[in-house]
Amino acid sequence: MAVLKIRNHHLPVVTGLLDGLELAGADSRARTKLHSALLTHLEALGVSEVELARQYATLDETGEIVLDEAGGFTLKDPTQATEFAAEHKALMGEAVLVPETYENQYAILTKALVDYPGTFSGSDATAYDVLSDALEEATVKEVP
Repeated sequence: MAVLKIRNHHLPVVTGLLDGLELAGADSRARTKLHSALLTHLEALGVSEVELARQYATLDETGEIVLDEAGGFTLKDPTQATEFAAEHKALMGEAVLVPETYENQYAILTKALVDYPGTFSGSDATAYDVLSDALEEATVKEVP
């Protein structure tokens, strides 16, 4: 079974692309199974980001992160900004591995993307490229 590898920082745009694709039949099923799996990883990433932020942010008396007017947070120790940024970058650079839910799922999705009649621009074009590369890497058979 093939295993898809997507970096955390690409999860939002790839799930967004998958959500917006208009596919039917087997193509839609292959997309929906992957989309569901990636949403689970995206939710876990959000939890991990909050846990990381909690280690560095100013907390209120109940242990919640104090948010500023822009929705961001202030570091409890400003000298740790570089350390926090490095840990966040590492987290976002980690890859999630998503095994196929059923045989040939990724081959079906690859063909659906290649044959897709629509066009992509902006973040969808980037997501298309990232997803296509990941599918290609996952489905290429090693030559003996």
